[in-house]
Amino acid sequence: MPSARAAALAVAVPRRPQPGDKLPLQQTLATVPRPEIDGEVQWSLLELTAPIRSQIFFSMVGDLLCYSGANEVNIHLDSLRGVCRELRDQIDEECLTFSYDDTCGLADSLGGGVYDEVRLLNVWLQRHPRLRYFECLLRNVSKFHALLTSLELPPGARCSFVFEFKVGAEELKQLFQRFRVRRLSVIPDEPREDSTSKQGKSGGSWNALPEDARLHMLCLRSCSDEIVRAFLAASPRLQGLQLVDSRLLGDPGIRSANLANLSLTGVVSMPDEQFSKLVARCKGLRSLYISKCHISHVQVALPHLELLSVTHCRQLMDQCVTELLQPSNNPSLRFLDLTEDKGLVSPSIAHPGLEIAWLMHCQQLTDHAVSQLFQNCPSLTAANLVQSSIESALICSPTLRTLELTTSQKLTDQAVTQLLQNAPSLLFLDVGHCCQLLEPRFEHKSLETILLSFCVNLREAAIVGLFANCPALRYVELAVCMFDMTGSKGSAARSAELS
Repeated sequence: MPSARAAALAVAVPRRPQPGDKLPLQQTLATVPRPEIDGEVQWSLLELTAPIRSQIFFSMVGDLLCYSGANEVNIHLDSLRGVCRELRDQIDEECLTFSYDDTCGLADSLGGGVYDEVRLLNVWLQRHPRLRYFECLLRNVSKFHALLTSLELPPGARCSFVFEFKVGAEELKQLFQRFRVRRLSVIPDEPREDSTSKQGKSGGSWNALPEDARLHMLCLRSCSDEIVRAFLAASPRLQGLQLVDSRLLGDPGIRSANLANLSLTGVVSMPDEQFSKLVARCKGLRSLYISKCHISHVQVALPHLELLSVTHCRQLMDQCVTELLQPSNNPSLRFLDLTEDKGLVSPSIAHPGLEIAWLMHCQQLTDHAVSQLFQNCPSLTAANLVQSSIESALICSPTLRTLELTTSQKLTDQAVTQLLQNAPSLLFLDVGHCCQLLEPRFEHKSLETILLSFCVNLREAAIVGLFANCPALRYVELAVCMFDMTGSKGSAARSAELS
């Protein structure tokens, strides 16, 4: 009688196809009885034989589901189930999604107008009765009006709309009434003070937006506090909010308990104190993106925050970053991005749960700050310090697997030699364009990939040592390095094996 472990194994992981299992797919499809719906043949993967299903599934997920025994599978069972769930969600999102761009010229070959294009679009949509998502990118106002009146979607289809022009309140009301809008990116057309203007007559009031609980993702561009408040009042279940180049001065009214993702880009008019209050009201946030904002010292203390990205904020101060990284403020933080914060010099980055840190183009960071980053973040697995100014920082981390130091022009041989000695788990190292490297000692038991392109001063002896002392190497990049390897037979042979 099969054990419970064996049963779990059989359910969780598809069997790797054996040579004898492979059947011609066309032959299998030909033998499967397939029903006809509206004159078209319909079929699903469930109608295929088990070996063919296994072969297709294995091709989709690759070697991730390979296993050598029941113990290994049960150890990683949660991960495998997670992969299956993500694969299902991806199929739902991509394979059951129809994407329409109004510049595609669908009816141009027929010489028709905008309504002819919508009619042709409806014909295409009718060919996909299982359609679940409709994504639309609009740049033409007249085509938008044609879609509002004539587009026909399958029942229950959820929609995403991106507008590259200003849209009035009345038009959005019609959009919400006609379609199940789950994602929306819009430039609101605000009423002008002149009541005789066309917008003043027909634009409508933003405060009268109908409540739509189906809207989950919202991006508002170039708008004011009042319009943000109007949208938030009409979207009680909003999960993601992006505010881009908006004129925010006071409280925009962000109160949604469901809000998990917040992005603020180009918000230059809001003072630090108001910025901090805005973020503090979003207690359920899991990811926070702040970019190109004029902030210097803001406070962020969120119990569930996992991703924090504060980029291109040139006035950001060291003390602010030090406080943001305090475990007492953001205990769940796992990912940090401080790219292009060029005012940072020596922040104290210390967090026990931080796994990924991006500090690209922070050219004033000191060696001490970088050394402290690796010493005080014991869970760090990946770090990106592209175009940094580090010279001899001590990079010591038992968990680090990926490190990018490209274009760090001051990086020395000693720093690279020490990091390979003090990062035993390292698998990937990029030190391309580090022109000060001459002859570092490349010695590492598990390193698989190293990029050395444009290290123009690197000596041949360093590469000989690389091939001799890194037995796990799988990929080496040596473009534009000024030496000749043909004289080193052993290294040339190893290089040929890798290629």
